[in-house]
Amino acid sequence: MKAITRDIYIADEIRFQIERNEYKPHDKLPSERQLCDVFKSQRTTVRLALENLVKEGWIYCKENSGYYISEPRIIDTLNVVSSMSGRINTLGKKMHRKVLYLREVESNKKLLKKMGVALGTKLYEFERVRYLEDEAISLETAYFEAKDFRGLLEKDLVNNSLFTILEKDYQVKFVQGEQEIIVVNANEIESKYLNVPKHSPLVLRRGILYTKDREIKSFHESVMRMQRFIYADGD
Repeated sequence: MKAITRDIYIADEIRFQIERNEYKPHDKLPSERQLCDVFKSQRTTVRLALENLVKEGWIYCKENSGYYISEPRIIDTLNVVSSMSGRINTLGKKMHRKVLYLREVESNKKLLKKMGVALGTKLYEFERVRYLEDEAISLETAYFEAKDFRGLLEKDLVNNSLFTILEKDYQVKFVQGEQEIIVVNANEIESKYLNVPKHSPLVLRRGILYTKDREIKSFHESVMRMQRFIYADGD
């Protein structure tokens, strides 16, 4: 068993205080010197704990000012297919969407490999930016076989959850998936829509979603701000 070092212990304690709402978003943490006194530790140890919390997205640093509590993060389950709208609602935050396009395209070699459809198959390509309050948090793209979703181009996907529309209007519910999560560097388009510096780290979640009978499938890609999400096993 790996020993718990002092910096891990300090980070765990601060994380626990945040989870218990002892600190509110954007509250300032005690100074490094004060934390040294509280935890009876050296400054280098406390600083390492704080740096780890910054990397995990629990806190953020203002130069020449100190460390502050980050906004609550969205829990994204790894093996459960669910609407992000519902997960965001649990934070008590307002969410809105900006649809970049919803159009009909033909399957290319990439989608042929991802979706297992024939080259030239008619697909609906859907891309939008999701906002939490005024902050762009994810750039999402989805592909569906057009034959399974007649009339999707006319649906109101700005004010409604995509999953809700598919379930309500088409009786299609995605319940299974094969997905992967990797860290990528923001390209020019992602930098523009998520308002982050080019080449800054983002989380890419992509994969195939299936209905229970596996007859209908969709390929999804979501590029997300790292500090806005935490990933957990859905079991």
